[in-house]
Amino acid sequence: MLAGSLLAGIISLPGCTVLEDRDPCPCYLEVDFSQVDKSIREWQMWLFSPSGELLFKDTVYRRSYSSPYVVEVPRNTGVQCLLWGNARGGTSLNESFSLYTSLQHLPGLPADSLFFSTDTISTMGEESSLKVVPHKEFATVDICLQGWIGVDFDASMELVCGTQGFYVDRRFLAGNVSSNMKLFDMGDYYTQFRGRILRQPDTENIILSLLIKKREIDGTIGETLINKDIPIGKYLEENGYDMHTPHMSDIVMDVDYSYTSLVIKAEDWEATYSLNEEI
Repeated sequence: MLAGSLLAGIISLPGCTVLEDRDPCPCYLEVDFSQVDKSIREWQMWLFSPSGELLFKDTVYRRSYSSPYVVEVPRNTGVQCLLWGNARGGTSLNESFSLYTSLQHLPGLPADSLFFSTDTISTMGEESSLKVVPHKEFATVDICLQGWIGVDFDASMELVCGTQGFYVDRRFLAGNVSSNMKLFDMGDYYTQFRGRILRQPDTENIILSLLIKKREIDGTIGETLINKDIPIGKYLEENGYDMHTPHMSDIVMDVDYSYTSLVIKAEDWEATYSLNEEI
């Protein structure tokens, strides 16, 4: 009699039990953020079924990186886990709750310091795990102008790229986008501008638009010294810049307008090109 009562108690418990079909029960997915630096402030996380159906979506903030982050997800095979970090003020998230959700670089603003992580897992068991491994999807671009800005000349520049962002599965979002380079630092006879570009399918369509005008003694802006679209992507490609590496390398350039030369540096290589401008 005691055994019969115990069996009835087990059957009446809410949720899944050992006596039930396990398919409707959720899988407990533990997401491991231990390899994520806290400079990445938050992650947008999407989980899709093999057919592209959205299974789960959430925003994970950096306060959760050091403790287990566990979510309940439906049981499925081949679940696509897609995460984007640091989608902030320079990114427009056009949420369609599908694989066509896009992260678009907003024109005029420096690209966000985006990171991406992906994996395909099974959630058919009671438990599953996912380790977030960030890939750097942007390059910081530093351009140093030789000369006294504000005294000898006035300068402005923007970066133009042939792809304006991504879909959540990291496919490229077509369309040109430009962003202004911002004044970052000033020193003895140089001025540093800084901007960011996102990963591109290739380097071919990366352009630096550079405008330098003479500043007269009375402070007024005079003649144009340089007004040129510089195909920096071409120079990067010629010197082996890898646009497909998991972690994009930052780029440093020096421009000496007096000699109309452009020196490009990235990691362990350097190249000099003539701008062919008459000053």
